[in-house]
Amino acid sequence: MTRVAVVGLGGIAAQHLEKLNRLRGVEVTGICDLSRTLVDAVGERYGVGPGFTDYGEMLVRARADVVHVLTPPQTRVELVLRALECEAHVFAEKPIAPNFAGYERMRDAAVQRGLLLVENYNYRYMAAVVGALEIARAGRLGRLINLDVTLSGALGGASYSDPDIPHFAHSLPGGAMRNFASHPASIVTQILEDWDAVAVHRRTLKPGFPGSDELRALVAGDPVSATITITSHAKPTRLFVSLQGADASLECDAFAQRLHVDAGSPELARITNAIRHGVSHLRSSAATLRRATTTREGYFQGFESLLEDFYAAVAGRREPPITVRDMDATNRLVEDLLAEENRV
Repeated sequence: MTRVAVVGLGGIAAQHLEKLNRLRGVEVTGICDLSRTLVDAVGERYGVGPGFTDYGEMLVRARADVVHVLTPPQTRVELVLRALECEAHVFAEKPIAPNFAGYERMRDAAVQRGLLLVENYNYRYMAAVVGALEIARAGRLGRLINLDVTLSGALGGASYSDPDIPHFAHSLPGGAMRNFASHPASIVTQILEDWDAVAVHRRTLKPGFPGSDELRALVAGDPVSATITITSHAKPTRLFVSLQGADASLECDAFAQRLHVDAGSPELARITNAIRHGVSHLRSSAATLRRATTTREGYFQGFESLLEDFYAAVAGRREPPITVRDMDATNRLVEDLLAEENRV
């Protein structure tokens, strides 16, 4: 049995605890937050515990093999390092750190100890996105030319606009946009091994919003370039991925779980569609497919599969689902997207 501890019991903790309770061979042996009221309420709701308000005490008493670090990014570096010092693997929410330097400290500590450190790229694990990446890697689109990723509806929640209770993300380097940039970046870096330049236009469309609420970027690579759009104003809320190749193109609507391929020939269309429907990584269950993607659950379609693969890696049954290379590239691209010198 893999023993798991969870620190940080804000809204995202519900997704982690619900899915941890469904995983075989996993037991939550400790939860922690600064608020005793929240600790008690979460423990009762999900039937997990014991609960702690002292992180160090939880690390000692829970004897966790894995720690889920879900606190605001400003606090994560030290919490992750302490978990690694206790020889625990770490699954961390995105963005894993306020900046690349903080990420490097955690990454290097994990590598030195031979422990897993995985950042939550659940959007990359959505069934339609996995299928799109598999088709591209199989060469069915021919030589890749361009990738477009659009995340609409980001930053649109009321919690980001409340002047009386400022959201923690507004104090991150680059503002609240950093709380969402890793979603498209984690997909783009699966296609672009490297890039030559990044040009970014950021603006504020909502009056009084404390920072940028829209980002449009060109990530110039060779031979593939990419565009990234993050906006709170375009509707509906969606994650849309478009890939153009020399032989064919595809469009992916991740939340709606739709993947469409436009092939240059009937034979290529037949082969590509067979891959689209048969690729082994499209593992969404019938229950997942029935979920209404207009609800919050729709945003976490790939999360359970990601956790299953992560815990299989903890047990030594497979390679890590998110590699150090993945996190290096994603966090480097996030830095480039938010760097003032790349604004145009």
